[in-house]
Amino acid sequence: MTAPRGAVEDYLPHRPPMLLIDEIVDTTVTGVVCRTTIRPDCVFATDGIVHPTAMIEIVAQACAICAGTQTRGGNAPRAGMLVACKEASFAVDSFAVGDELTIVVEKLVDQPPMTAFAGTVVRDGASCVTMQLSVVGGQP
Repeated sequence: MTAPRGAVEDYLPHRPPMLLIDEIVDTTVTGVVCRTTIRPDCVFATDGIVHPTAMIEIVAQACAICAGTQTRGGNAPRAGMLVACKEASFAVDSFAVGDELTIVVEKLVDQPPMTAFAGTVVRDGASCVTMQLSVVGGQP
């Protein structure tokens, strides 16, 4: 593992309220570990509850961070587009404001302009969501 490289804002074009990742914990040659806390102003929260499908966007942002830490080279973040969610498994019915989440992303296939990632969302040490996402763009 390598040290995290800069602030989340350095790797995502998103800004609040759509900036959903709080910090980059670690990076590897093929992956990234990020953390976030679901806040009361989360755009996906209704009455303090977040549906697990919102994790697709959170994992997609971690994928963008992964791509950026590996390829950006000092350039501004470029917009990418989520084009497929090949698989998704939700082991929980909901998340709540205050939940602390760890997001782990690993690059599976990199064939520009498309990259496939596996993502996992962990809460309290338990895997809550797993998915495979494909994205295009986002590379410098």
